[in-house]
Amino acid sequence: MMDSKQIIKEIGRGKLHARHLDQDTATALYRAMLSDEVDDLSLGAILIALRIKGEGEEELLGFYRGLEDFLPQWPALPNTLIIPSYNGARRQANMTPLLALLLHKCGVNVFLHGIHCDPTRITSAEIFAAMDIKPARDIAESYQQMLATGFSFMTIDTLCPPLAKQLDLRWHLGLRNSAHTLAKLISPFVAHAGVRLSSVSHPEYLPKVIQFFRDIHAKALVSNGCEGEVYLNPQRPSAIHYVNNEGSDTSEILPRGIPAQTPLAANKEIATTVEWMQGVLNQKCPIPVPLREQIISCLVVCERFPTQSEADSWLTEQGY
Repeated sequence: MMDSKQIIKEIGRGKLHARHLDQDTATALYRAMLSDEVDDLSLGAILIALRIKGEGEEELLGFYRGLEDFLPQWPALPNTLIIPSYNGARRQANMTPLLALLLHKCGVNVFLHGIHCDPTRITSAEIFAAMDIKPARDIAESYQQMLATGFSFMTIDTLCPPLAKQLDLRWHLGLRNSAHTLAKLISPFVAHAGVRLSSVSHPEYLPKVIQFFRDIHAKALVSNGCEGEVYLNPQRPSAIHYVNNEGSDTSEILPRGIPAQTPLAANKEIATTVEWMQGVLNQKCPIPVPLREQIISCLVVCERFPTQSEADSWLTEQGY
């Protein structure tokens, strides 16, 4: 078992006096946490200390390096977007499944991963289940789905069981922990492959997450999400930042937009959400403007179209 006393001493001094771990220590610590080499009492102390202190940039990168050992490393597929879904709907309809399905209809390969259930929210997994879209049973099946159809959904307990175990500690501790931050950053592909869709709930995390993607040389679209999900809030759409691993630069690919003027799902309930989604997918209801602009940004960075204007024109031609 890992001796974690000194680590707790460093990170457990409160928000003002705690110190961030260096990258190597953070990597070793998180690898040990995922390997059940940290006793339960120490693990709880570490997670609460990190929750109070917040992860430093070196810590976040180190934790991810430790986590990589527990993730698949699939080879790159062209035009691929990786979408996380770990929060679900609390007040309004969860649009992550709609975003994923629309992008897939537009020719983007989509890998979506997330939690299976949350007793306090409506998850993407529950919405997919109502649409008879089943999660992959294992990693091999998911990869074959990506090759055959360009779409796959996996729950985190199948994609990375040790990380799922840490996510579930929320229900014992009463608080989210570092696993909730890391889960939204992962990919089953090698680091440089595909584009990762990412969102933050707190403004101070935006530069930290952008720097993380620069550090691992990954392409990503980063924005303030909606209730923790990656789709733009239709009532308060944020700007989208593009991290380009080829030049290690960051740009604002989409400025802050205007609230949706189109009708949305009447409530967050599964049946209502699915009915509204089917209407949008079948072109009986318009796509909310912020979501449509987000789709256009994804089509460009996934190299389906060279410019946003061309993607916009094509979407219009398709009836969207």
